[in-house]
Amino acid sequence: MSVTATPTAHSAVDAILCARLESPGLMDLLGQIEASLNPAASHPPLPGASEHLGADRHIVLWLIDGFATRYRRHTPLLGADYVTDLETVFPSTTATAITSILTGRHPAQHGLLGWHTRLSAAERTLTVLMGQERDSEDRINTLGYRELTGRVQPDRLSDRLGCGMTCIGPEWIGDTPYNRMMNGGADFIGFEDLSELPARVAAHVNATPGPHFTYVYWSELDHLGHEYGPESPEVERHLKQLDLAYTATCAQIQRPESVFLTTADHGMRTMERRLDLREHPAVQACLRHRLTGEPRAALAHVREGRDADFLAALHAAFGDDVAVVPAADWLEPGAQDRTLGHGPEHPELRARAGDYLLLPAEDAYLVDPPADDEGPFFVGAHGGLSPEERHIPLFLRNIGQTR
Repeated sequence: MSVTATPTAHSAVDAILCARLESPGLMDLLGQIEASLNPAASHPPLPGASEHLGADRHIVLWLIDGFATRYRRHTPLLGADYVTDLETVFPSTTATAITSILTGRHPAQHGLLGWHTRLSAAERTLTVLMGQERDSEDRINTLGYRELTGRVQPDRLSDRLGCGMTCIGPEWIGDTPYNRMMNGGADFIGFEDLSELPARVAAHVNATPGPHFTYVYWSELDHLGHEYGPESPEVERHLKQLDLAYTATCAQIQRPESVFLTTADHGMRTMERRLDLREHPAVQACLRHRLTGEPRAALAHVREGRDADFLAALHAAFGDDVAVVPAADWLEPGAQDRTLGHGPEHPELRARAGDYLLLPAEDAYLVDPPADDEGPFFVGAHGGLSPEERHIPLFLRNIGQTR
């Protein structure tokens, strides 16, 4: 697709969404979890999962950051409990997906559209997982827990459940502003290494009767995928470690009403090219501020009256390597349901989404870092619309049925 082309709204959106699964999504899983534990909630059944959930269950959700569905070939023990593939949210990235998990809300509702989200009312760019924001002059401000909560105002899943909630994860994330904000009143249990995860999770579950919801998070697989690529020996080796950790955890859980779910926030694909916007000042001159969103799904906020200049400069810089979708196309009624999801729209959603969605070619990512930051260098990346980035597996072990 040429960036200067102006396809109809439906043809543009249909073209970029052709990789979507004809199956449930990550938010259907969260809807099922909430419907099981919140008497006021309901959700259509999710085959393979709904029949194992219920109001008396201790539901454990292990979120393995970056577990692409094709990784199943390296995890035969997990694979024995495979249920189906799910489609994650868009952008297919941690900041958006984990916020959706911990709120039970689609991105259209919580309004966090990637690693960087433009807060139009405050005229700042928020990096939510880091608890940082930059002003119009790119000066960094590190936010405390209360400040970050004020910026995001999350509608937390933990506040709606009719039971207790516990979060388990690496020790270093426990006291971060994002973690404190999203966990709300939930207890946090930390551990230092993957080898400690099975015992920590099992001890907690065995001591906690249902109904209860436990969210377990592990990030190392995503880091390895970025640094070495999804087909690397480093990733394969870690997947084997995760497979053993899964089996050890399930073996140690003794409480029969517990259900152990495992899934991911996004997948991963190999990158070959890094497109750097700093090498193209004519494009940058048309922008109100640096790109936001994700390197695989960037959001451009264009200066008033500079749209034609922007499109021409972008095409001169990248040609067909960057597809452009106007906001009016991918956020129109119907199209938005297939990208950011349905539900009451966040009041700043349209302003945060900007004027154009920029989608690099499948082997490329687009960066626009500030002067004091060289920006990311990826061997593997995610955030875009390819099947490798959006498709994630769902595994389920009903502990009571395996005893």
